[in-house]
Amino acid sequence: MGYAPVPAPTLPQPLLPQQPVFVVQETDGSVTLDNGIIRVRLDPTGHLMSLVLLSSGREATAEGAVGNQFVLFDDVPLYWDAWDIMDYHLETRKPVLGQPGTLSVGTEGGLRGSARFLLQISPNSRLSQEVVLDVGCPYVRFHTEVHWHEAHKFLKVEFPAHVRSSQATYEIQFGHLQQPTHYNTSWDWARFEVWAHRWMDLSEHSFGLALLNDCKYGMSV
Repeated sequence: MGYAPVPAPTLPQPLLPQQPVFVVQETDGSVTLDNGIIRVRLDPTGHLMSLVLLSSGREATAEGAVGNQFVLFDDVPLYWDAWDIMDYHLETRKPVLGQPGTLSVGTEGGLRGSARFLLQISPNSRLSQEVVLDVGCPYVRFHTEVHWHEAHKFLKVEFPAHVRSSQATYEIQFGHLQQPTHYNTSWDWARFEVWAHRWMDLSEHSFGLALLNDCKYGMSV
């Protein structure tokens, strides 16, 4: 079956200590999570005000905007309800506004820091979310649970990015595809929402932002 020489064992190198996660809740109700790799700041309603890569000081959230913004759209297609998505639904965008003071510290830091909040979507629907940052981890996680009791509505979440690129990359089942981020042609406009598997990426020459997910497959940039 074949063989290969095994190198002589070497002494294990000591692990460098990693910075613990620091969690600070300000007097205005906002929460900052910092693990020495990225710094996350949430406003009192759970919006992502800032996401900074500390090694470069680069801000990933678009200026004057907030991420983790939940929005509602009307879902009234011409045919095949629950399957077709029409472009005119984009004209019905309604941000879901949270109540200040609902954000609280979950895990207080060390190996993990987190903040959690509740959001009332409508009189019948609500969601809860925990924003988690682990020690040594280069990404932030959003654990979201939605209690959905709506008809003919979309619920989306937006992350405006401080990145400029004419294309975004989306995973498919056997690789990935690049799709335009503009509406220069009718073909581009027809891709106002595209299918993706577990991740999407928006990158420029020296910086980028990726979203990973385990349950939803409609995305757009």
